[in-house]
This record gives sequence, C-alpha cells and structure tokens, in this order.
Amino acid sequence: MNKITSFLISCFLFISSIGFAQNQRIEFKPRPAEFEYFEYRNDSIFPLKTPIDNTTSRVFESKLPYPIIFIHGLNSSSETWNAATDYYDTQYSFTYGGRFDFCLNADNNNSTTNKNFYPTAGADIAAFESFVQNGDYFYVNFNVNPNGAVGTTVLSNQAAIAKQGAAVKVAVQRVMEVTGKDKVILVGHSMGGLASREYIQNAYNWQSDNQHHVAKLLTLGTPNGGSNASDNVLAFMTGTDVRSEAIRDLKTTYYYSGEGSHFLFGGTEIQNSSSMNDNSYSPDFYNVDLNCNGILGETIQGLNQKPIDHLIDFSCVIGRITNAFGGNITTDGVVPEPSSNLNSYLTGLTYPAKLFYFNSGYDIIENHTELTGYPYQMMQGLDEPNFKELAYGITTNKNYIGYTTVQNPVAADNDFFTFNITDNVDATVSVSSIVTSSMNGTILDATGTAVGTLQNNSGNTLSFTRSLTPGNYFLKLTSTNPTSTNYQTPYQFNITTTLSADDNSFASFTYYPNPVKDILYLNNISLTKASIYSVLGQLIDTKTFENSTSNTLDLASLESGIYLIVLENDLEQKTIKVIKE
Repeated sequence: MNKITSFLISCFLFISSIGFAQNQRIEFKPRPAEFEYFEYRNDSIFPLKTPIDNTTSRVFESKLPYPIIFIHGLNSSSETWNAATDYYDTQYSFTYGGRFDFCLNADNNNSTTNKNFYPTAGADIAAFESFVQNGDYFYVNFNVNPNGAVGTTVLSNQAAIAKQGAAVKVAVQRVMEVTGKDKVILVGHSMGGLASREYIQNAYNWQSDNQHHVAKLLTLGTPNGGSNASDNVLAFMTGTDVRSEAIRDLKTTYYYSGEGSHFLFGGTEIQNSSSMNDNSYSPDFYNVDLNCNGILGETIQGLNQKPIDHLIDFSCVIGRITNAFGGNITTDGVVPEPSSNLNSYLTGLTYPAKLFYFNSGYDIIENHTELTGYPYQMMQGLDEPNFKELAYGITTNKNYIGYTTVQNPVAADNDFFTFNITDNVDATVSVSSIVTSSMNGTILDATGTAVGTLQNNSGNTLSFTRSLTPGNYFLKLTSTNPTSTNYQTPYQFNITTTLSADDNSFASFTYYPNPVKDILYLNNISLTKASIYSVLGQLIDTKTFENSTSNTLDLASLESGIYLIVLENDLEQKTIKVIKE
C-alpha cells in the first residue's frame, strides 16, 4: 500500500469516527465529584472501584480483541462484579476502564415512564459523567439516584428493561469511543442479561450505523423465561419492590391472571383481573407501559418473540444446587432451568449458546448471587468463538492474549480470529505461554480452506509462517486436551507481517497457454493444491499435487470465461487469472 493511499484511508476513518461519535452524543447530568467515588448507603459510605489513571508514563493498550462491559442485575449494583474482576486484575493484569452511571427513574415518578434522557423535561434517564479511559473492561451501574449519588432510593435498579436497553446503547458507544474498538462483549448477570438482549434485539437501540456492535453475549443466571422469585419471602428479604417495573417485566407468569410476562412473551398493556394481575391488592404495578413510550394499551411483541442476530457468540452460565435435600436441584435459588438457558427461548440459533454450570451445595438462595464471583465458569463463557463465522477481529503486528478452557460438552477448544491482509506478505504466527499439553494452529483463507499444513506446538511455543495474498483470513488455534486450570494462564499470540520478496518460490514459475482450451501447464514450481474460482468468488474445483515441479490442470469441462486459480504450496499462495476459451 502506497503512502498516499494509506493517508487517504486514515483520513476517512478519522472523519467517520468523528461523525459516528457525534451522532450518538448525549448530555451528562452534573453531580458533585465525590458522588463518583463513593456509595452512600443509609448512614455509611463505601468506596467504589475506581480506574487507575493512565498517564504518559503508563500507556495502556489492551491485548483483548474486544473490551468487556459488565451489567448487573435486579436491585443490585456494579460492585457485584468486583470479586471476579479483582481476580482478572491480579491474574491477567487487566485494566479497569471505568463505570457508566445511569439513574433510570430520574423524575422520581413511578406512575409514568419514558426513555428520554436528561436534560429533556421529565426525562426518566440521566447519564452521569464519570472518569473512563481505555481499558479491558467497564461497568454499567443503575444503582444511582437522580442527583448522581450511588445508592438508589428511587427504584433505578428496579426500572423497566426497556430503559436499561437504552442505557446500554450509550455505554456501548462510549466504550467504543475510548477504546477505538468496533465491537464489545456484553456480560449480564440476572436481569443484566435481559438488558443486553433488549439492546441487541431492538434496532432502535443500535448505533448510528444501524449495527449493534456486540461480538459476544455471556449471561449468568439470566431469567430468559422469567422468574417468580418475587412471589416468596425472597423479595421482602432483599428489599425488592414487587410493584416495580422490573418485577413486572421479569415475571414468568402473573400470579392471579396466570398469563406469561407480557414483556417476555407478548401481550397488551392492560392491567385488570384477567391481565397482568399479579397481586391480591390493586393496582398491581406502578405502571404497565412496557415499552416506556408514554402510550398505554398497546399490544407488545415479547422479547422472546423478537429476532436476534445469529452471528453473535452466545454463552450461558447456569447455577445448580447439588446434593440439596438428597438430590440435585436445577435452579440457582432464584432462576430455574430452563429459564436460564438461552437456547430454550431463542430456538433455531445457527450457533446455539454454549452452556456452563456452577454447582454449589445447600446454599438455596446464595447460588444465584454467587455466579458473578466465580472466574472459572465466567472464563469458560468468555472463551473465544469456536466457529470461524463468529471469529473475533484482530489486526496484524499487534500482541493479543487468548484462553484455553474446558468446553461443554468436553472437547477440543477451538479459538477463531479473523484478520485482513492488504499486500503480498509473509505472515508469521507466534504463540507463547502455552500451558495446555497440545495446541495446533493454522491459517484459513476466506472460504475456510487451510493455507499450508497444520502446525503443532513445541513445548510452550508454536510458530509458523505463511505467504499470503490480499484478502480476509482466519487464525485457528486448537487446544486438544484442555484442563480446568489452563484458563489461569492466557496464551499470548501475534501475527507479524513483512512484505514478500517478490514471491520467491514462484520466481521462475510459468503457466501456459492463456487463453486455454483444455490443459493448463504449471511449470517450475512445487505445488500442493490448486483451487479454481469464478470471478464472483465461487469455488468450482480443487486439485491436489504430488510436489512435482511440472503440473497440469485439465480445464476442458469449464465453460468459457475468466477464472481465478489459487496455487498453494507449504510456504505461500499465488493467484493467477486464466481465460478459458
């Protein structure tokens, strides 16, 4: 790529990023500075997790393909993630990028609701400016009062899921701005998983380019089919308001009228003896405006009735209570199976959600709240995609880390990454800090065909070089025998590229005749394979060779036209254009 072309592309990307950011800009509500760093709970003050300022002497560059956004659940706060992320900070040297605070009942009026943002008069959503910077992960926090103080008294963390989805949109936008990445990973505990789905499944919540920008969704104990835990003493014990918008949205079925949650399964925004009737007294809920648009009586399409992008890497961590009362209980104490199994409600996914289980004994209620504090199951869920169609995007000449985890069902751990090549290059894949007993790697072209042979690790390292032409490629790293401790040590990898020295192995290569009627001769090159493509990129045929320096291709069966033939050996590729008479 010449300097002028590179400069023009850089200018285009810079201008695009400015416009992208401006289109999504919101106004932050001011608050006292100390509100950002402490939670005020009753008469006590608790310090909050705070990012360490990156300075000129501490320049940060993430080794993760995408940043992670953690979203807490009902009547909770972002601090619920501290146990796990403190482990990641210590074990992996992760960097905390900051917290996004939203009050979702900023007008302190429970009887009406909307998705307007401050400073619109009567807005229900207020976003507060916080110190955020480039980092590996971020928090979303709904435990916020209208004045910006952390520790809500206005049911902000029990607000409608529709409002949560609108806030997630803002958080995704800000994370992309501060990290420079084009996608994020969403991790939601309990209701936080539904907040993530609300963002993903509704195009009006997407960014200005009409994309949702989510590479992976990991849910932990998320009630995809609802939960009726508020019907028992648990609600009273935890300070949950059974009339809140969140409880309204989270119901599996309404107690008295018996139909399923209208937010999850669809229904009309009417509350009477036969519709949305959940309590013995009236009114049941503070309001029934499920989509928070100010119009009542609408027929709502349920979240589980809405389509979802199939090219997202889905994972679920599901809690189970083992050996309780002499047998296993398929519930985490709050959310039962199959409600916590995304596949039960998003049926027909091209790549079904991967399921991982946290088993605990006897703690009938605590299992659900414990899910956020166990990094082993979370790292299983956060593992890189095992299908090339879901591959994480990376760039060459940059260092990354990846993880080896035990899969479910137990099998090899395949990690896929995708990258782009713009010149003829020699690409060297280097992997170090391998702790699994056996890892292999290969590069695949855009069709999924291996470029060269598979390479195995030698001890804790793996390295190989392939010559690549311009195009899109995949890096596939496979740990064949993962163990339950491999996740503790990430492997490190990069793809370094150097411009090819004029296709050295093809320097004396010749092919003739061109145009060709039947036999094409390929001389002075040792080949392993030839792939024939139409000019539209459709693979027509492949042929393997026996490493002879004089080879032929029989093209007699092809129709007249222009064809691209990709020639390969163990070192590199070369594409030639042939006219078939």
